[in-house]
Amino acid sequence: MDAPAVVMTRVPPWFEDMVAQRRLHSAFVVEQSCFGPMADMTPGMPFHHFGLRLDREPLSMGWDMDGHRSGTSLPPDHVSIIPAGASAKVWWDRPVDFACLYFTPAALSDALGKEDSGLRSDVAPAIGQSSPTLSFLMRAMHADMLAGSPYGPLVGESIFVSFAAAVGGAAEGFSRKSGCTPIDWRIRRAMDYVHSNFREPMDLASIAQASATSAFHLCRSFRAAMGCSLWQYVTRVRVYAARARMEREPASTLTHIAMASGFDSYSGFIAAFKASCGTTPSRYRRQTPLTQKDRL
Repeated sequence: MDAPAVVMTRVPPWFEDMVAQRRLHSAFVVEQSCFGPMADMTPGMPFHHFGLRLDREPLSMGWDMDGHRSGTSLPPDHVSIIPAGASAKVWWDRPVDFACLYFTPAALSDALGKEDSGLRSDVAPAIGQSSPTLSFLMRAMHADMLAGSPYGPLVGESIFVSFAAAVGGAAEGFSRKSGCTPIDWRIRRAMDYVHSNFREPMDLASIAQASATSAFHLCRSFRAAMGCSLWQYVTRVRVYAARARMEREPASTLTHIAMASGFDSYSGFIAAFKASCGTTPSRYRRQTPLTQKDRL
């Protein structure tokens, strides 16, 4: 998936300073902004726009699109959808805290992959569509952005593939059985790639390419075969490598060990280590006896 050539956003330029957070991934953009009241024409853009309201104050919003007027209070489990190429006059009556997701039609098709052509890649407009699944996944991407993506891009990219599956019509996203077995050659290729490259920055697209499959098929088949998500597996491999390095290199700093084991940040390393080992890296190091070689 190619990185966006320009920043995808539907926030008007005169409200740009109201954007609180923006995270650019290889195939999509997550954004949080708070602005309004608003009544303005939004032109057609070459990307889809999914919006989710983050606050819970009373709201009245609506749009005129293709000669049809629609309105909504946009409840917490509803999303607004403006497809690529669509234009509308949009309004709301107060400042609203929004989480927005932008991605191109090509990114949606790439995420679904050729193996899953039964899923739809078309997107229909909706001022307020009830979808607990899409709302949950958007909140998860938003939370990862707010946390600074401590586990790297794999988390957000994996959630986006699940989001694409829900948009494409997969009723349960990744819970469907993929029909693959633990010895599926694509899973083995993914594992080989992870073990060979875990020290380097890693994204979902590169792992899928090395596995000769789509990101969508890889994510759901990997979970079916391994019992965990791909990003969880990558994190475990990095934690295991960090533990081994801590025992081999008692003089190395934990920051050096974190970076040498493939973690993007020291905070991400601490969170991943504690989740996997039940303790912090520093406490683990204090409680782990020196190896026989270190004693000699």
